[in-house]
Amino acid sequence: MPIESVRSKSSAARQHGAMEFSEPPGDLDGVRLYRLARLRDEMRKAGVAGLLLFDQINTRYATDATNMQVWCSHYETRCVFVALEGPVVLYDYANHPHLAQDLPGVDEYRVMPSFYFFSAGSHCEARARKFADEIDDLMRTYSGDDRRLGIDRLSFMPCDALREKGLVLCEGEGIAERARAVKSRDELALMQVSMDACEAACDSMRQALEPGITENALWAKMHETNIRMGGEWVETRLLSS
Repeated sequence: MPIESVRSKSSAARQHGAMEFSEPPGDLDGVRLYRLARLRDEMRKAGVAGLLLFDQINTRYATDATNMQVWCSHYETRCVFVALEGPVVLYDYANHPHLAQDLPGVDEYRVMPSFYFFSAGSHCEARARKFADEIDDLMRTYSGDDRRLGIDRLSFMPCDALREKGLVLCEGEGIAERARAVKSRDELALMQVSMDACEAACDSMRQALEPGITENALWAKMHETNIRMGGEWVETRLLSS
């Protein structure tokens, strides 16, 4: 669906986590549009007409839309298509367009035709072909005869389906990494807020540290503070006693 139908319901500034209850340290929409421009700059350098992102770090960078990030990191159930000269299409898990409302970089919202076994079972190949049909249509509509499509990561079945449509698949992880490497001034301010939350979480562990406390109980203090201050998840457990 065109995302305008969702945007029309609300004009409130879209923020995340702790940012929902405070003044952001920068222009969030400016950051979102800067990041999208960075992706397209790198797409142009790499010579690709479209970019398909499945890594949830990259989908967040491209759109700032989130939906069960850890779950969607396990399965190919959520992605973003970025046209070099055309729209950004968010393929989301289930059907929750409100999660993309007011995000200036999302032009169209679609439900992902999930093709992983847990969701599709014996219909994996048919779902993968349906997805490939949609991506092929987007490429033909906005890229003409240019068939070069960058992909950050994708399993073999949908890759085969995309190649069957005549698309030339190109390495896309480097495109996203190079885009993310160059930060704007407002991005640096947001990174400082993230570091403040991390340091506060570490400080909560120091304050709770006393004889007899278990490592799990101490570790829980970091998670609690991280979540309370707007963090999403902690990827590793590196705690030494």
